[in-house]
Amino acid sequence: MSHHSEDEEDDYMSTKFLETAQEFESKRQESYSEKRKRQLREQQAKAYIKPRAQLEAEEREKGLQKSIEQSNKGMKMLMKMGFKQGQGLGNNKGGSPSGIAEPIQVDLKLGRSGIGMDSEMRKREREQEEEELRKRVHIDPEEFRNQMASKAKDAQLLRYINAAASICEKLDEENQVESNILWTLKPPPPPPTVASTEPEDIEKLQEQELEKEGEGNDEAKEALALIYPQEEVDALKSLPLDDQLIKLVNYLRETYFYCFWCRAKYTDQSDLDENCPGSCEDDH
Repeated sequence: MSHHSEDEEDDYMSTKFLETAQEFESKRQESYSEKRKRQLREQQAKAYIKPRAQLEAEEREKGLQKSIEQSNKGMKMLMKMGFKQGQGLGNNKGGSPSGIAEPIQVDLKLGRSGIGMDSEMRKREREQEEEELRKRVHIDPEEFRNQMASKAKDAQLLRYINAAASICEKLDEENQVESNILWTLKPPPPPPTVASTEPEDIEKLQEQELEKEGEGNDEAKEALALIYPQEEVDALKSLPLDDQLIKLVNYLRETYFYCFWCRAKYTDQSDLDENCPGSCEDDH
């Protein structure tokens, strides 16, 4: 009866069962795949060479954790003056030394910046993170989405205006139109990309571009400046992007029966009215 009660008291998580499981596991023969995996892990562990920085850090940490031995010259001097290992430095107050019992920890400086620069950089990074977090908290998600949508819409309108102004200029030139204030809505070409970063090559390319512009563009710009005062050009460019695009689209439709949204030129006004869905992008 007592033997049965002892068996009932045995816990399946006790040391007895754990030792039995470990003994069974050690006696069990490994399968070929398990043996092969174990051999591969051992080979990888033997072949692994730690980086130099990691080795230096480990040796440094090992040296810092090591207590000062009695053979150390400084320790010998302290022991001659009555110091014993484990005691604190300083005068005895209340029967025990009041000073520190362990050496001051070494704060290694691995970078090449000046003394105190590391803490200053950490302080700046912390302040920057706090500022970004504060801005992120105060920005309304709906307002942020509206701002991003507005920027995307403006970028799309600028692309439309550039394309419509280019078409307008091309059709005008084909029909011997010498000037049109709508040409001024076309943005200037982007600066040329330079493969070489040498100053001489950049200057040479800039001079070539200026010569090309000076061949024909200077006269056209002067003519436009004489025909259209700067006030009118500024007033046109100050219009909202939607209105600038509407002016270009309407001019192309009324003058050349060209639909910017269809990307097609119709024969006449009746053909345009019958076959074009409308004058707006939404109509298409």
